[in-house]
Amino acid sequence: MKAEPWRVGVVRLAGRRPGGRVGGMIARTTRVTRTTRVTRTTRATRTTRATLAVRGVWRFVLYLALQLAILASPPTWLALLAVVVALLGLVEGKDWPRWILRSRFALVAALLPAAVGFPIATVGGLGEAGFGAVLAAWVPALSRSVRLALVLASAAWLSGGMSPVELRDALITILRPLGNRLGGRVARSASLTMAFLPWTAEEARAADEAARLRGSDPSRRPVRHVVALSVPLVSRSLEKARRSSEALSLRDPRFGE
Repeated sequence: MKAEPWRVGVVRLAGRRPGGRVGGMIARTTRVTRTTRVTRTTRATRTTRATLAVRGVWRFVLYLALQLAILASPPTWLALLAVVVALLGLVEGKDWPRWILRSRFALVAALLPAAVGFPIATVGGLGEAGFGAVLAAWVPALSRSVRLALVLASAAWLSGGMSPVELRDALITILRPLGNRLGGRVARSASLTMAFLPWTAEEARAADEAARLRGSDPSRRPVRHVVALSVPLVSRSLEKARRSSEALSLRDPRFGE
């Protein structure tokens, strides 16, 4: 008994390998569907982050409030401020682990007050009473390191969502009572500093890698290594400053006031 033609077609279609024409079409359709879903999810996430992000003058005002709270609050409030700074970055998609890795040298410098101020002379005996005394004597130095680290983290949050031009415009608005001339100068200086800091960090890392490839060992000859870093870094900084001033003068006449 012969099978009906439509049954033969179904059997052949079901028995085709994934690499065939039908299998390839299904695979391509699946990939397109997945790509479309990922793209839509990414766009929705970016839109949500852009909606929740603080921009413009209010971003800088919030940054100033954070700095005031970090520097003036008692040590018991520093943990809450750290949570606030972390949440502000996470809302905007800030990759804090990557930032910690890239800013490890600055964070190590921020931890120096805690390391230097450790009360070695107070360490006496073990137990809860001895640990409490050591911690009480160590809190001032430890709080200074935490404040420095929070200042760096809040500055990273500010620069992540505000360009140097936006910072200049925000400072001009805030410093308007000081006059256009003085306020404009302060705003331009702050914006240029903000633009140069990440570039200087990248150039320092590149100069360090180049010096190590040429045989410079900072553990054996630290002074020579610093000299090897400073020469190209200073020359590139001067060239960067010259080009930046020329470009800003052409794009924005107010930078030349």
